[in-house]
Amino acid sequence: MSEEGGSPRGPNTFLAADPCPSNPGNVVEVTFLESVEAPDIRRSRATSQIRGRLFLPVPDASLRRVRIPAVPAYNVIEMRTQLELNVRRKGAMRGILTLGSLDPAFAAARGVEGEMAVLDLRSVEFVEPSGLCGLAALLEFLIPRSRLVGLRFFGYDVAAYLERMNFFRVFGHRIETNVDVAVLEERRRGNPGTLQELVNFHSEEEIPGIINRISEILENKDYRLRERAAICATLSEICANAVEHGASSFGAYAAVQAYRHIVSGRHGGPKGERRGEEVLIAIADGGVGVRETLSRNPEYAEFTKTDNEALRHAPKMGVSGTGEIGRGGGLAVVGQISARAGGSLSLRSGSGRVTFYGDRTNSRNVPHFPGTFVRVSLPRKPAD
Repeated sequence: MSEEGGSPRGPNTFLAADPCPSNPGNVVEVTFLESVEAPDIRRSRATSQIRGRLFLPVPDASLRRVRIPAVPAYNVIEMRTQLELNVRRKGAMRGILTLGSLDPAFAAARGVEGEMAVLDLRSVEFVEPSGLCGLAALLEFLIPRSRLVGLRFFGYDVAAYLERMNFFRVFGHRIETNVDVAVLEERRRGNPGTLQELVNFHSEEEIPGIINRISEILENKDYRLRERAAICATLSEICANAVEHGASSFGAYAAVQAYRHIVSGRHGGPKGERRGEEVLIAIADGGVGVRETLSRNPEYAEFTKTDNEALRHAPKMGVSGTGEIGRGGGLAVVGQISARAGGSLSLRSGSGRVTFYGDRTNSRNVPHFPGTFVRVSLPRKPAD
């Protein structure tokens, strides 16, 4: 629902007050300010009109004052769906926004049908590239389904980082927030040579600039020419796949950052120590996904019964659908380079997620992701 202060205005207006004491859960009592007919409440499971009152299920029962306008012929209920995250509260990944943190929001977003949607980011303390690209993909999925999308931050630190990564330049005019973005935009920007800001691209002509920037970051971190060439060639293919044939409604997003500490939790040392460095690369698109791509090749149709099966097969040398993801074994090469560094290659598409750690693979079913997501972790431990 949309929160309103002051007195309600307009004809046929009524007010949602405190949660009903006799109805546990997310239910509020709606009190009519004028005599109107009982509204037809979309997605309401149990509604009761008692002397001009209505018990209305809502996403967030903490609301205390909500103005709900209605037009003369019928009443229009303006709902608000609050999307929660799954941000870890302890351990090496505490407070970090990753793609996995957004799983509950992706699941809830599929049920949004025109109401306002609010994404609660107040538990986030740190955003890595996969979280940034995942957030962008979520918003691209959510905005067309919502009247308005709002983001809620705790303080300015996370919002300031998002501004530095060009997030608000991409989405500022499409969302509303509880922070003053104009103040953040006035901050001076440095160019440390350690990041590729969030970039949205739609054509192959835009890709060389992105890949050159990634190559510069890897060179600054002393990756050898052969490794840089292999990584960048594969990332270039992945980026091209994301925009070929217009399969993705929003093109694709990419973000890269090099850190002076280990971000990925599994690489941390004793007692959560994060000595070393790490380069994280993330790319997300809204296309048809890995499973459908591989299924176009009859030779690999038997390996596409599930999203996870298709993802496990995609990095194998020479496996491709119609010359798209995995062509030339590029993903396999990136996986090998990452594994030698002690990192990982993660693929996500549809309801599958597969992470490759060299000789070990981790697969799991996850909430549906509308497209394909690639995350590459390239850590470096300090010499003893």
